[in-house]
Amino acid sequence: MIKIPQIVPVLGAEEREEVLKVMDSGFITEGRKTREFEAELAKYFGVPHALVVNNATVALTIALQGLGIGPGDEVIVPDFTFIATANAVSLSGAAPVFADVSRETFTLDLGDAERRITSRTRAIIPVHLNGRAPDMKQAVDFVATSKSRGKS
Repeated sequence: MIKIPQIVPVLGAEEREEVLKVMDSGFITEGRKTREFEAELAKYFGVPHALVVNNATVALTIALQGLGIGPGDEVIVPDFTFIATANAVSLSGAAPVFADVSRETFTLDLGDAERRITSRTRAIIPVHLNGRAPDMKQAVDFVATSKSRGKS
């Protein structure tokens, strides 16, 4: 059996030194380095604030809540994804609605997603998974077309 490592940190001497500084500071997640990193991100993207979180579940949940998505709402997600996608929808108070994925790409089938849109649909999350990305141009065009038809 061949093992293909998926999550192996690649750290050089400089990165190791910085990691040790953070650990020695006593603040692994919310210390000075975190604030510095957030400030650098905000500067890079030209926005007033940036927030880093510990995982994708938290990031997706915050994003959904920031969009005002909550109880009574639905969010369409692919049925082949990491559990964080559906969990984030549930944690925001909304209901995940599972749509099929394409047999060719294993990413969200936008045709099936469109069939699942209801008056309660507030978002669609087209997940990038295992090195496969959905056709984002098609997804953006799909959203624009759906809006023009009054679907969302």
